[in-house]
Amino acid sequence: MANDLEFVEILQTTDPTEIEVIRSILKNSEIKFYFRGQALGRIFPTMNKPVRLMVEKDRSDEASDLLKGHGAQ
Repeated sequence: MANDLEFVEILQTTDPTEIEVIRSILKNSEIKFYFRGQALGRIFPTMNKPVRLMVEKDRSDEASDLLKGHGAQ
């Protein structure tokens, strides 16, 4: 069930370009994910706090490998 998914953090970034690259890679791979803390950067652009990438636990190794292969992390 989709509602029973567990998510784990696999990286943090403050780079908006990297966030969009990551988003594209994971969407194309159909890995469920979300960014924690992204809304703060939109509300307070001067806050340079990292955004945390959360991916579905069962596919976290696959997501990490995909992102390493594309220069993220």
